[in-house]
Amino acid sequence: MAIDPDKILALRMPERQTTYSERDAMLYALCSGAGAHGDLSFVFEDGLKVLPSFGQNLCFDDSWLPDAGIDLADVVHGGLDLRMRKPFAASGRLTIRPSVAGMTDKGEGRPAMVLLKTEVLDGADAIFTSYSNMVVMGGGGFGGNRGESFEIIRNPEARPDKTLEIESRADSPLLFRLLGDLNPLHAVPEIARAAGFDRPIMHGANTFGLVCHEILMQFCGGDPARMTRFAARFSGPLYPGERMTLSCWHDGGNVRFAARTVERDSPVLDGGIAEIDPA
Repeated sequence: MAIDPDKILALRMPERQTTYSERDAMLYALCSGAGAHGDLSFVFEDGLKVLPSFGQNLCFDDSWLPDAGIDLADVVHGGLDLRMRKPFAASGRLTIRPSVAGMTDKGEGRPAMVLLKTEVLDGADAIFTSYSNMVVMGGGGFGGNRGESFEIIRNPEARPDKTLEIESRADSPLLFRLLGDLNPLHAVPEIARAAGFDRPIMHGANTFGLVCHEILMQFCGGDPARMTRFAARFSGPLYPGERMTLSCWHDGGNVRFAARTVERDSPVLDGGIAEIDPA
């Protein structure tokens, strides 16, 4: 059934205040692969740095879906595009300001895309913006696109300049859900099988964080201030404990990337881009 674009675009989502602690930032970093090779900068409180993609965790909220007439069971996360203006402090109190930025109609009986824009403010200053592409299965057919749409970036056809391997933790979804996303798809085998998966899958945002951490360490010297954008499409599931092959195309500044599972040679992330400040 087609979703109602007028109803969704008219939603007025209240801004909210949120706080996070050093423990929250460290738990997110541990789920994202930090600390595994002796680097304590993201997982130890003295001089703690915060991964740029942690901001998406602060933005997470699915409470608006019922008011939009959208069933959570019909929603698949299509991608994230994060814009960073300055690094996060080790802990803080911030303002979260969400809105629907646009909708894309894929046609009758096909998906609709809802682009959720969330700004994170420190006082009056916007320090981080998330564009989250929500795919509503069967929601198309409302007639025409509205507002902004998620930017589709194609993988380069050339051979990668660098290929890396990333490991995931077998217990990562059980840890990651403690950060707020309690969808049982990531924890309960029966629910995962009912959704068509062999077993619980990784949170897409967790997979995203694993790749963000790896690119930050490989191309930014581990400095969060140098990463100004991080975006990719979710193209397939990663099972806990699986490894990813990360293909990177580096033009001396920005990094394009894509990731596939090692065990199944299946796509996980596509059309990725990390914009990096050379300073």
